[in-house]
Amino acid sequence: MKKVRFFTFIFLIIFSKYAYSTEIKQTTFAFWDKPDVELFYLSPQEINQDTKVLFVIHGNSRNAMGYLEKWIPFVKNKNVVVVAPLFTKESYRYFALLQSASSSGKINKNSDDYLNNSISLFFNFFKNKFLLSNNTYKMYGHSAGAQFTHRYMLLGDDYRISNAVIANAGWYTFLNGSKFPYGIQDAPINISSERVRWFMSSKTNLLIGSSDIGLQSLNTSKGAMRQGNNRLERANNYFSSLVLSGEENRIPFRWNFHLIKDVAHSNAEMTPAAAKILLADVEDIKP
Repeated sequence: MKKVRFFTFIFLIIFSKYAYSTEIKQTTFAFWDKPDVELFYLSPQEINQDTKVLFVIHGNSRNAMGYLEKWIPFVKNKNVVVVAPLFTKESYRYFALLQSASSSGKINKNSDDYLNNSISLFFNFFKNKFLLSNNTYKMYGHSAGAQFTHRYMLLGDDYRISNAVIANAGWYTFLNGSKFPYGIQDAPINISSERVRWFMSSKTNLLIGSSDIGLQSLNTSKGAMRQGNNRLERANNYFSSLVLSGEENRIPFRWNFHLIKDVAHSNAEMTPAAAKILLADVEDIKP
């Protein structure tokens, strides 16, 4: 009987450690002149110099906590802090465009609204909170979150993104002469040649479900329809355009394209593929 109780006690200690590691926590980011942003996060029980940071960007569902929950099976024994910001519809209606324009393409001339430094500030917040020594972070975005992620990489001023996954984006900002937000002409935020070179050369993975061909919640504006009839076509066309741009401008192009078979417009089904990519170099937590 004592032996059984002893092993039960050991099991409870181990179980509680991992339960604590996968408990979703919440903090409010208010250190700027924009509406507060709730930051949901997962963290290992012990933070050390090797702890990494991954940001998970929700889609138009605005379900930041739900997105974060999908990562629990993949990070529960990994040395990584996973952060999911919540950009509410009331405060950040056009978050996928970094608040720089509306979905119809109308430019927001108030640059104080822009989110092109948001993830950088959130990262600084967690670096200070946990005294992290790691100077880079990873990003994953699905659907509208994928739109946010690739535009953040293109229009932001932070070069600390070490790896990114863009999954099932509805439409893109092409590096061509189309007017912003469909292209980079007349973009409200200056895009330097240095930024374009970094964007093209960054470690980025474009994921698209082979069955993501539905029209539900798809942007059907003229500018978006010129990119393709559905998300699958648009992903192929966007990647091909980047390949061509790299060749024409002699810029090293380091993106990867992944077709996820038999997956439609589903964050839950894309997360495993994204986790395999983004957690490949993240150390396991030693028991």
